[in-house]
Amino acid sequence: MKIIVALAAGVVLVATGIGAQEASKQTKVQMAALALPTGVRADWQQWDSFLTFVTKRLGQDFGADQREQLGDAFLDARYQLVRALASGISDPVPQLFLDTWNRLSPILKQALPGVSQQTASQYTSFATAMDAAASVGDIARRLGFFRITPDTLRGAANLLGQTNVDPLAYTIDMDSELRSLLGFTGELPTPRPSPALERSRLRNPRVPDRIRTAFGLSALAYAAEPDLTRLNQWVPDAPELDDYLGEVRELLDDVSDRVMTKTKLPAEHQSLYRQIVFAAAWQESCWRQFIKKGTKLAPLASATGDVGLMQVNRNTWRGLYDVKGLNGDIGYNGHAGAEILQYYLARYAIRKKEHQQPGGNLARATYAAYNGGPSHLGRYRSTKPVPALKKVDDAFWAKFQSVSSGQELAVKSCYGR
Repeated sequence: MKIIVALAAGVVLVATGIGAQEASKQTKVQMAALALPTGVRADWQQWDSFLTFVTKRLGQDFGADQREQLGDAFLDARYQLVRALASGISDPVPQLFLDTWNRLSPILKQALPGVSQQTASQYTSFATAMDAAASVGDIARRLGFFRITPDTLRGAANLLGQTNVDPLAYTIDMDSELRSLLGFTGELPTPRPSPALERSRLRNPRVPDRIRTAFGLSALAYAAEPDLTRLNQWVPDAPELDDYLGEVRELLDDVSDRVMTKTKLPAEHQSLYRQIVFAAAWQESCWRQFIKKGTKLAPLASATGDVGLMQVNRNTWRGLYDVKGLNGDIGYNGHAGAEILQYYLARYAIRKKEHQQPGGNLARATYAAYNGGPSHLGRYRSTKPVPALKKVDDAFWAKFQSVSSGQELAVKSCYGR
């Protein structure tokens, strides 16, 4: 008896019972076809779409523990993708495929006893095919001719059951199922991107001093509440800097409060969390959402897709946040970054008792994960740190210490350079 499973360029034969030895030989031969450089390569967007599809599909049947491990692996894979794109590798997909399957495989196999027989059969076929592809692919990669094709990914996805959804379809739409799977709760604010981005022209949003004086408006009163209409069109000149930073401070206070309310962060961690938000915004952007490009307004963005006040990466967090909101709305961007920080603080740093580790610190752990993904949680206390990452972690720590001593407006030093 033979179960025949189609996967990409070859056919994987999963043998059971009679004919197992013969099928095993055919499997080795036909799996080698996956390593041959035939067909178009799958691009990184197709890989990311495949990974998202598989994660959501597996998450439907996993228990709570496996679902959390699945979320960890998914986020780490997203961070790895961003690093691979930044490195300039011409075809990052094969290595991403191998590394991610090494993370997912034990999680999937651990979950098998807890699912139905039919689901277990699908998962076993998927795991067997992926194991075979990874085994052959690892050898081929070292020889320099391993590639993943779109048909490879589609064939693997089909083993999890036919759906009406193309597993390689790339979209930037919000994905409530993915948010729920990863443990993000509550509503997000409605994004209101800056109209100045559409007009591509700046206007000065500041109320002139003579008008403020005439109406008895002090600088403190002017900055009492964040005005997103103004902040979403404002790149401050030097005389406006104090007013601008005062308003951003109010904004960070506001988004911290909103996130703490909806996530029910315990009271004993709320002050720490607020300080983390202030310090992370300083580290990431010097409290800026926009920059000037001549007479035009543009979001502060990195080459790797980090954007805005909290430098939320558009590729890492695809589907979890609205891209236009991240680009064009300082309030929405701030809320997204604050939510991610709370997620890493509560779900990772506190739960894993990072503060009880030798040299451990909740703020530093939270930011390390924010910067590098779940697997980077404890990197700041490594005895053999990566120099570039140590520099980042130390820079955050210096800013956090300023914020925790009540000197958050020392962020102004960024603008003196």
